[in-house]
Amino acid sequence: MGKAKNKRQRFLATHPWCCFCGGNRPATTIDHIPARTCFFGRQYPEGFEFPACDHCQSASRLDEMAFAFYARALDRNSANFDGPATTKMITGLANNLPHLLPNPFLDGRKKRDAFKRMGLRKPANVLAERLPVIEIDPELHQRIERYARKIACALYYREQERIASADHLILADWGQFNDNPFMDSSKGFIEMTPLITVGQRTNVNIGDQFVYRCNKCDDPDVLAALAGFGRGIVLRILVADPESAADIDAIEMPGEITGPTPWTRVIDNYPVA
Repeated sequence: MGKAKNKRQRFLATHPWCCFCGGNRPATTIDHIPARTCFFGRQYPEGFEFPACDHCQSASRLDEMAFAFYARALDRNSANFDGPATTKMITGLANNLPHLLPNPFLDGRKKRDAFKRMGLRKPANVLAERLPVIEIDPELHQRIERYARKIACALYYREQERIASADHLILADWGQFNDNPFMDSSKGFIEMTPLITVGQRTNVNIGDQFVYRCNKCDDPDVLAALAGFGRGIVLRILVADPESAADIDAIEMPGEITGPTPWTRVIDNYPVA
């Protein structure tokens, strides 16, 4: 316990301000982003610890719970499946966000429509009712996008080595690796993010669980990133200062993000009640 306390004190002495609220509040704790629960055996990547205030850590608790469950549940790599951890996460959702549990009881028409929307072809020898499709509450999108914005603040801090100010703007959306239209529309992000970081931990192979690619610039002040969790969730992220965000609005966005860009100010992501 003494070593852990000393480590935390040293970390906070070096990183004294919360990187999730624009540096508006002193950092009081260390936040692991992405959350440890996103990884098999809670073996999270090294170098992904961030300074947080109590509010920013606690305000994202339920978003983190929902994100971690679906990051694991949607990963098609069976080697990353952890039965006991999945059972524990299902219990957590059932106790806190029961309406966000997946609903597999869909009729064949809904499952066929979902396959068509994702650009997938139904195998000829499989009944539509048996297709591996689930239904999720629309609220999940809000929670995943909000947590993705927290990940965006963390990646900005890691890559730019400074805090995104309270007025910096964040854009984040998500899809799945097996959603062909989403991945096709992400080609612009892939082309503009050549810097690749693979999650690593000493003596533990977690590179197949978390990887992101990014590009960054000081003038204009912009970070773009595409982050993947196993073979499941994919996040598209932009962080920019207000002036740069206005310039981005004036050009065609990669990834077919059309219309007014749905920016969120850093300070508004987890506002103080």
